[in-house]
Amino acid sequence: MKHLPFVAGAAFSLILAFSGCGLKKDTKAAEAEIDRFHQHWNADEFKAIYDESHANFRNKSAEDTVATFARVKGVWGQFKSATKRTWGFNTNNGVTDVKLKYDSTYDRGLAVEAFIYRMTGGKAMLTSYEIMSPESAKQHEADEQAQRDAKSKKDAKKPNG
Repeated sequence: MKHLPFVAGAAFSLILAFSGCGLKKDTKAAEAEIDRFHQHWNADEFKAIYDESHANFRNKSAEDTVATFARVKGVWGQFKSATKRTWGFNTNNGVTDVKLKYDSTYDRGLAVEAFIYRMTGGKAMLTSYEIMSPESAKQHEADEQAQRDAKSKKDAKKPNG
């Protein structure tokens, strides 16, 4: 019985190590898909982005999505480069979403891009994409933080048990 805490701790460490390897693999898969997204973007292959995305992304028709991408590209122009800004993940009931945000450079200015990829059968599939100015991103992030803070305060007030 003396060794039970050690065994439990070792088992927990192994679980974390293996899940960490999976998350690293999932993140690499999502990053590769972002590179592919940008290749499609620069080639005006918006239908390919739609076709390769997760069903949750395809909640509008292909024609509407393609038209939206074409309008947005008209604002930003060709993709030039990106630097990862933030990374995160969410796993719920065995479903993993990888969230990546980039500081990106386009022909017509700087942007912040937010991607969410759902791991489906070992493949990263786009479920959400946003592009915004750095100023809008800063406000969006402040709003998200305020929501998290409000939730934390609310949760702290709940009685235990």
